[in-house]
Order: sequence, then C-alpha cells, then structure tokens
Amino acid sequence: MRITLMHNPTAGRGEHARQELVSALAKAGHQVTYQSTKKSSYKKALKKPADLVLVAGGDGTVGKVGRELIDTGIPMSVLPLGTANNLARSLGFIGSADQIIAGLEGGKKRSFDIGVARGPWGKRYFFESVGGGLLADYLSNAGKFKEAKNLSEEEEMARHVLLLRRLLHVYRAQKWKIELDDKDMSDRYILWESMNIRSAGPALNLASHAATEDGRLDFVCAREEDRSRSVDYLDSRLNGREIKFPLPFRRFRRLKVTYEKSAFHFDSKRWPRKNQKIESPIEIEITVKPSALVILQPRLPERPVA
Repeated sequence: MRITLMHNPTAGRGEHARQELVSALAKAGHQVTYQSTKKSSYKKALKKPADLVLVAGGDGTVGKVGRELIDTGIPMSVLPLGTANNLARSLGFIGSADQIIAGLEGGKKRSFDIGVARGPWGKRYFFESVGGGLLADYLSNAGKFKEAKNLSEEEEMARHVLLLRRLLHVYRAQKWKIELDDKDMSDRYILWESMNIRSAGPALNLASHAATEDGRLDFVCAREEDRSRSVDYLDSRLNGREIKFPLPFRRFRRLKVTYEKSAFHFDSKRWPRKNQKIESPIEIEITVKPSALVILQPRLPERPVA
C-alpha cells in the first residue's frame, strides 16, 4: 500500500523514531511517505495520493490529522504513541507497533462518527468528548501541576486520576442549562460529558457502551448525590481495577447547552482560552456527523483466553 505516515516525533517518550517506523513499514511491503505533524506542511502532505494515512502519535495528533481527512474517504489507522490513547483504544488499535503494522494488509474498513460543536467560533469537530464541570476544570489546570519524571504510562495515568480524585472531593456542583433532544436536562452537575467514544481525559471509561458508528453521542453526568459513587470509581482505577462508570447514560443526536462562564472543554482543550473574553450567556449546539471518517482496523493476533 501507499502509506502516508503522519508522525508526532515528540509523542510519548520518543520510543519510536522516524527511521524505525519507516523501516518497519517498508519491510512489511509498503511504500511510505513520511511527514512530521510538527511541520506546517502536514496538511499539504495529506493531499498527496495514498491508500492509507497512518497516524503515529497520541489523541491530539490523531484528532489533528483526522480533521483533515473528514469526508475524503481516505482510510486512517493509528499507531498509539501517546499516554491516554483514548481514541486508539476505542478504535481497536491495542497491539504493539509491530503488530499493527503487520496487520495493516488485509485490515477491515469501518466508518467512524465524529462530534460537531457549533457556537460563536462557528463549527468545531471533536473526536473524544465535549463537556463541562470537573473534567473540564481539571484539563484546563493539568499543566499547573508539578511534573513527575521517569513515570511509566500507567503510572502517569494513575497520577492524573489521583489528582482528579483530590479535586472531586472539593469540587462544587454547578448549574447548567441543558436540552437533550428537546428534553430539559438542566440541573446542578459535578460533571457532564457528551461522549463520542468510550473514554476521555486520563483514560476514564465514562461511556463503556458508546458506539462509534451509530449516529449518536452518549450523555453522561454526575450530580451532587453521585459524588461518592464517582469517588469509588476513581478509587477502583487507582487500585488497578477496570470497572464501568457507575452512572447511567443517555444516547442523543442533539444537545443544546448555555455557556455561562463555567469550565468547558473540547477533547483535551479548554474553551475559552486563557484571557479570552467571551460575553455570556452563549448557546452551544452539539450534534454528530455520521460516517465522517473511514478507519482501517488491522488484523491483530487473537488474545489468549485466560
């Protein structure tokens, strides 16, 4: 195959260098065009003929490249090199880089929906989630926490979950005006999320039943009375147990929310940006764009049954 390799050379811990990835793809019989996503020319590279765009990076890189492939019909695959890798895991890219590369030939194509948020910025696509409250506040302040060095990916995720748990203990529920498919869902929420995939933030599995090609998003939320169960969920993560988020979800096609200076995020980015002045209240509409992308899932070796 003709493969355009879109590589974030700073993703993860730099374990996969450019030449290593190019050589592995060439050895598997592919014709490779390399492009760093840190270069401004990455959009131009995506316009060149290719049978597949292979994104080597974390969630941010996958979203950055994916936005350029919307409605093009060009398949995309992922080599997960980030920390959380929410998108890669939700799309089934859970093997090693060598396993994924080996399985590209003969892989299966599938469609992938993406979320659309409309507001004063116009139209904005999101791949993981849009939401408000606890997670939005945490994501906007994560950079202020003292950086820990020499941690494994699992340890780094646990660190973020621990910091999030500490914030949850003191976080106040906030009033949100929300309409979900014409149903009034306004209430005081600790957090609410419009999920396009199963997980968000530090690999929090908030919507375990989320489907990526059903034309709908999943609304999950936590009110004041849900605080203790939310703490229990984070505790289970810290203890190494993967469990479902203990609160119900509701599938929808359209959500309207009124922004009134509370914390808000698109994927891992806070809105509005720091020092950006926004006159509120502002109505934001969240919908889904069905089958916006084509994903090529590699043939991966079956996991042994325990």
